[in-house]
Amino acid sequence: MSSTPPPAASATIAVVGAGRLGRVLAQALEAAGYTVHGPLRRRQGIPDADIVLLCVPDSAIPDVAADARPRARLVGHVSGATPLTHVDFSVHPLQTFTGREGPEAFRGIGVAIDGRTRTARKTAERLALALGAKPFIVDDAHRASYHAAASFASNFVLTVLDAAEHLGRDAGLDRAHLAPLVRQTVDNWLAHGASNALTGPLTRGDEATVERQRAAASALDLAPLFDALATATREIAARSADGDAPVHLTPAKDPA
Repeated sequence: MSSTPPPAASATIAVVGAGRLGRVLAQALEAAGYTVHGPLRRRQGIPDADIVLLCVPDSAIPDVAADARPRARLVGHVSGATPLTHVDFSVHPLQTFTGREGPEAFRGIGVAIDGRTRTARKTAERLALALGAKPFIVDDAHRASYHAAASFASNFVLTVLDAAEHLGRDAGLDRAHLAPLVRQTVDNWLAHGASNALTGPLTRGDEATVERQRAAASALDLAPLFDALATATREIAARSADGDAPVHLTPAKDPA
């Protein structure tokens, strides 16, 4: 992406949608120099603005976009999965939000953008850059796979971590115990990829240990999730075995 300058501070943006992202985004855009109306609830009237940015559920985009169209030069949405059928551009932060973050929440993160025209796409790019983010283009043809990747990297990770938390509870484990393991795993994946970062009994072919793990998971009704994950993990381990030897992530310690 080019280093397009952010738009003038005189530009006005109406942020429609007062959920987690709408609240944080309105605050960040105002801090970036925009005149911001909102975040507005969907049933509030939409004021005249240069840009109306929809932070509403995907199913509400067509109706709210139609309401916004007479009020704005450009209408955009922040959905990662919804095509540009009813809007001019999209700006989707590749991040998870609680709604309590400050304006700095967008600095350095990736933001998927696209536009139906060159002007609309440049507007999306400028918005992302004004927030301190790193824009990249995702077109309508690739939105489903892009958004699925985001779900695997965020929502599904939480599903797995919730299962780990329940399994470890009787053994005295809590989130504070598991968090360093999770962080190191992510660091190893980022540096080396999944096949080289993978460890554990499945990589060693230790099926007796895997069966004991499955029995523990089954006791908490987690056997279907365990089986699906074990199957997928075996495929990653097979890729590693078929390719280069795994890298050594941690130097061997000198004997005590």
